[in-house]
Amino acid sequence: MAHVETDTKNPARHNPHLHTRIIAELMTLTPGRILDIPAGPGYLLKDLQGTGFTGIAADIDTRLHVLEGVEYAAVDMSGTFPFPDDSFDYVVSIEGIEHIQNHFTFLTEVRRVLRPGGRLILTTPNIGTMTSRWKFLLSGFHSMERGPFPLDTPNIFFEHINPISFSQLYFACERNGLHVEKLMTSHYRKGSRWLFGLFYPLIRWSTRRSCFPKKADSKVHEENRQLYEWLMSKENLTGGHTILMAQAR
Repeated sequence: MAHVETDTKNPARHNPHLHTRIIAELMTLTPGRILDIPAGPGYLLKDLQGTGFTGIAADIDTRLHVLEGVEYAAVDMSGTFPFPDDSFDYVVSIEGIEHIQNHFTFLTEVRRVLRPGGRLILTTPNIGTMTSRWKFLLSGFHSMERGPFPLDTPNIFFEHINPISFSQLYFACERNGLHVEKLMTSHYRKGSRWLFGLFYPLIRWSTRRSCFPKKADSKVHEENRQLYEWLMSKENLTGGHTILMAQAR
């Protein structure tokens, strides 16, 4: 995935609030080696210097590799990572997965380079929030789509070409040996909180029917129990960004 900056001498810091949130989460964990992908200029690892965490800032656009003291690698997150198996204690992916064509290819590589017991911390725009659902109901476009993508877009990877809901992300992680441990968010949207209060009973009834179909056996119900709780959480229904932590089996 490419994410090109116009100013490569002083590249912009995108999503600083998410960096702050991720760093706070990492500070609760044992220091280790991080793969940050897509890292852009590598501000996350720059900020983590001196904390005991080390690692590599990986991005396909090498023009962004300009910060002193940061170790870089040119990596296409849609392809095979140039690292041996079990290379990292953590993989951090901030606002990247929604820009690539294949979620499974990416998560397969994440699991491969993570050591057993290592963790993925991933963020992506939350298309399951109540305001996004309302927008989709009325227009057919969720909150990550302004409208139809321009057909002459120079680089399709600038767009949110493949947004992913929490339930789909949960499935993709679990099938790739990444056990989802925690769901968090960046902030709660005011409009979503209002809609949450208004429609919660209906959403809960409908989601419960989907997760616990009457004809399914008890094993299916048990498998879906934790997913159901996350789907009904304020993090999923009102949160601006999905922040997921998963552990490599």
